[in-house]
Amino acid sequence: MHWPGFNADGALLLPLEKRDLLEADMPLRLRLDGLVLEQKHELHVTLLNHATGSAVLSRLDPPAVADAFAAFDWRIIPTQRYALVHKTKDEWDGPLQAWAVIEHLQMPAFAAFRDRLARASGLALDCGIPHVTLYVAGDPAGIGLPDLATWRACFMREVGGDEVRRPGVPGSTRR
Repeated sequence: MHWPGFNADGALLLPLEKRDLLEADMPLRLRLDGLVLEQKHELHVTLLNHATGSAVLSRLDPPAVADAFAAFDWRIIPTQRYALVHKTKDEWDGPLQAWAVIEHLQMPAFAAFRDRLARASGLALDCGIPHVTLYVAGDPAGIGLPDLATWRACFMREVGGDEVRRPGVPGSTRR
């Protein structure tokens, strides 16, 4: 996988192709626990969010981070293990309830990369949770799970594969 570079906000995102992660029988909309979630328009794995990416870049130059990235095999293995997560986001006009269905990913490079950056920068980066957000409600961008503490605070429940593959809302179109 090639180096994606930091985005304008200082985050490091690994773009993913929908066809590699979304099975043909997964609906465009999903009804779950009284919510209607829609497939996310773009998929990615967040290696470093804005805050973490900015902190890393305050201590390491971008070529050093790119070299660390290049040292790993960025193979991604979907697990077909899903979770429902929820966060109340503070927005300019008040609280926003955001929900997402994520898929856990097997990605050994994820934790190893973060560990290498932690050692090189002196920052306390935990191993994080390698995942991709597949469905969202409330905020089309998703909710952000930058570390284990946030993951624990946002986790609602595991979601069965049969809940993700069944048609969600009457009239929804499948891929």
